[in-house]
Amino acid sequence: MRADGRRVSRFPFFFYIFLDMDKKYLEDRLRELGLYSEYYHRLELKALAAMVPYDETVNCILTGIYEGNRKLLAVTSARILIIGAGPLVDTSIVVINRGAVTDWKFTKKFLLSSVSITAQGKVYTINQTQGRREQLFNWAMQQEVKEYEE
Repeated sequence: MRADGRRVSRFPFFFYIFLDMDKKYLEDRLRELGLYSEYYHRLELKALAAMVPYDETVNCILTGIYEGNRKLLAVTSARILIIGAGPLVDTSIVVINRGAVTDWKFTKKFLLSSVSITAQGKVYTINQTQGRREQLFNWAMQQEVKEYEE
């Protein structure tokens, strides 16, 4: 540690600027959507920031149970990402092309709701999501779809 309190690093300073830029961009977008205070602590945001390029916009984020595990669902302008991450498990990511989505349904219940997305004949169901996200999710799914190349 230096005398002025800063840490001495073996990486040049610009390495950290580029490392944090994606996460900061994502945090700013979450603030625009009014979701930052609920999701800033989620471990999945690191993987999401690494996967989403700057020309793709995050339009909605919600959490729920997918295949028995807690996951984060992110709707972007080109893809739908289902991300699972934890401190002791590997990150798992399911990518759904928005152009392939044929149907979606947000089922609102009293406390916890569910999201069902149909793409390429497969149904992806996320249970126990936040009911307050219905309008944001439907708005995100109605946005213009950008082309996505796998």
